[in-house]
Amino acid sequence: MEISKQKVAVGLSGGVDSTVAAYLLKKQGYDVIGITMFLFDDLDEEGKIREPQFVKEAKAIARLLDIPHFTIDLRQEFDAMVKKEFIEEYVSGRTPNPCVMCNKRIKYGKLIEAANELGAYYIATGHYANIVYDKELERYRIFSGQTGRKDQAYVLHSLTQDQLKHVILPIGTFNSKKEVREIANTIDANIAKKSDSMGVCFIPDGDYGGYISKEKPELVKKGFFVDTKGNIIGEHKGIVNYTIGQRRGLGEYFNKPMFVVEIDAEKNIVILGADEDTYSKGLIGKEANFTLFDELKETSEAEVKVCQWGLSLPATITSLGDNRVKVIFHKKERAVAPGQSVVFYRGNEIIGGAKIESIIRD
Repeated sequence: MEISKQKVAVGLSGGVDSTVAAYLLKKQGYDVIGITMFLFDDLDEEGKIREPQFVKEAKAIARLLDIPHFTIDLRQEFDAMVKKEFIEEYVSGRTPNPCVMCNKRIKYGKLIEAANELGAYYIATGHYANIVYDKELERYRIFSGQTGRKDQAYVLHSLTQDQLKHVILPIGTFNSKKEVREIANTIDANIAKKSDSMGVCFIPDGDYGGYISKEKPELVKKGFFVDTKGNIIGEHKGIVNYTIGQRRGLGEYFNKPMFVVEIDAEKNIVILGADEDTYSKGLIGKEANFTLFDELKETSEAEVKVCQWGLSLPATITSLGDNRVKVIFHKKERAVAPGQSVVFYRGNEIIGGAKIESIIRD
């Protein structure tokens, strides 16, 4: 099928943001189609696979907007590219970000492939971020959205230039979610009232340890809490239940506040200490990706975030080669967790990011 730059496939989730994105693109004159990704099984009360509610809602929205709708089955790919690594990372003592994995491999990977097969050059999503083409640099650049805490540019840092050239983000310039809901209200009042999706889509209750224990019970083993000197001070219920900086859920062993300082998967121990022990001066990142250039060649100063809703931290970034970087904070930072992403900012622009491989204590 011939691919057209006038045709856009919108990732319809059944929510407010993707609905408004499709609506706006159609008003702008694009040939819009809706695509909904079927990523994981939804079971009924008898344990039988059923069509997920969000797929039904996406179909209804497509009918309302009078656009074609397609459902693509990516369960196998999602299992292999996201869920499998999510479990492996936690079992290895790290704290992964499945949304970053999904964006790179599924949402802006497989979804682009599906869109192209249907004749659409572009895909669009309801992310609050902005992608701008710089003619002078001949590169696509990523900027934060205008909505403050709703900004979602952070999770796009791993996208390549080949992916970015296919992406349109229609609601990135809005100043608030309220404005988006007002537009949704002109489409359908019930859509406008929908609540925002939160957390990891395939673990709606947020119990990551419980999910892994159910999926791979043989990989979750009890072990010991130890202090920073190596003394056994209690028993943990499996390292998948803990992350760096955690205080709650450690049990009733201690007569003072204790925090997770480190997780040693090889020894199956969780190291606890005082809050001050959770601080580090930097980190090593791998799988680094940059938007302004192909690779970092000189030491660079930037603001960094080590979690999506964290503070911006002044830091120095140095290339270690092989897409690895060293990041040294100008001031020590608390609870930096291997497996998460470190994202590099200059003002409101994301210039790149990496996956946190290890932390630098001293």
